[in-house]
Amino acid sequence: LVHPFIKKEWYNVHVPSVFDNRVPTLTPCNKTAGQKNSADSLRGRVLDISLGDLNREAHENAWRKVKVQVEEVKGFDCYTNFHGMDITRDKLCTLVKKWHTLIESFVQCKTTDGYLVRLFAIAFTRRQNKQVKATCYAKGSQRKLIRQKMMEIMVNEASKSTLKDLFKKLISESV
Repeated sequence: LVHPFIKKEWYNVHVPSVFDNRVPTLTPCNKTAGQKNSADSLRGRVLDISLGDLNREAHENAWRKVKVQVEEVKGFDCYTNFHGMDITRDKLCTLVKKWHTLIESFVQCKTTDGYLVRLFAIAFTRRQNKQVKATCYAKGSQRKLIRQKMMEIMVNEASKSTLKDLFKKLISESV
């Protein structure tokens, strides 16, 4: 009986220079055996890493998950590029509330450095000051206008910045 991790090799994961911690984690991979090369099985692998692990002083943003994809393997080092960003399910559940309208929008556009990105955004209605009514729903026409404005902002921000700059904007919530 042999333990499965005897047949594994550990590779350092290098993330893009936007983050403070350049080597936040390791990833296991089966050792090269016969025709099966370990570097080939790593290439294209997508890793989910918490933003709290990637940046110093970002533990309050640990609910953000950054996806990076392995593009190059040199020795025992994996070099990655951005693949996506998401939020944890528990954070999403704290945002969604009863008696409010949830408005979702998405857009697909190119950055200035040629990457095709698809952005998703959510918005919520909120109660006015001194509001007595329990609900704060938006009409269909209002939702349509809000969605249109969300899409316009996302296209403007994404089309006039590089992938690295866009990632910085999304992390800092300046969009």
